[in-house]
Amino acid sequence: MFILSHKKYGEFEDFDVSSESSPNTSYLVTIDHDEETCYCTCPDFRYRKDNLKFGGAKLTDVDNHCKHIMEVLNGKAKNSKS
Repeated sequence: MFILSHKKYGEFEDFDVSSESSPNTSYLVTIDHDEETCYCTCPDFRYRKDNLKFGGAKLTDVDNHCKHIMEVLNGKAKNSKS
């Protein structure tokens, strides 16, 4: 899994994270630092978020994080440009 790009604007950070299982696929992970929430466009997170009140997960709500969010938050994803 690699971070393909990273953008920060205001309280938001966007990470384009590659898929491990599909080499030509990537997912957008968005972190909202003011609201302390996160969101991912992957199917796993979209399924989980259907049960969440706000459509995203709190940063501390690790039970509802997908592997892309966990990798970004844990700093384990490797930047493909390094």
